Amino acid sequence: MTTSEALQKLRRYCAYQERSPFEVYRKLGLLGLPKDRQEEVVASLMEENFLDEYRFAEAYCQGKLNQKHWAPYRISIGLREHRIPKVTIDRILNQIPDERVEENALYLADRWFSSKTKEQLAAAMQRRGYSFEIINRAYQRVEEERKSSH
Repeated sequence: MTTSEALQKLRRYCAYQERSPFEVYRKLGLLGLPKDRQEEVVASLMEENFLDEYRFAEAYCQGKLNQKHWAPYRISIGLREHRIPKVTIDRILNQIPDERVEENALYLADRWFSSKTKEQLAAAMQRRGYSFEIINRAYQRVEEERKSSH
């Protein structure tokens, strides 16, 4: 595959959704492009604004926060898996308001309250990156709300 063919393919790949440089390198490897030409393609994608590490990190964070209701800790693990630098991760995570994390924890606790035991609920929330403190607070609030509504 030529460099221009790879570049064309990767433009479409990056235009579809935000991608991390790690994902782009992995894709280029699958396409069989030599390492020296991979650098060239990635540099071109960045110059043309198809690829932006910070923009990817922001989109990833918002998606996991809004759709999957992950806590910042779990989001940071995901970003590290994409080889995003710690400085960028810290900058992105510092933008998340604490109230939003509490709201998400309450949402999950409320959603799972009647279908899971307290231990199952805590384990599921821990997998999403919530601390015991936040899990307990959310569980107790949902428990109190359920008791007062009956």
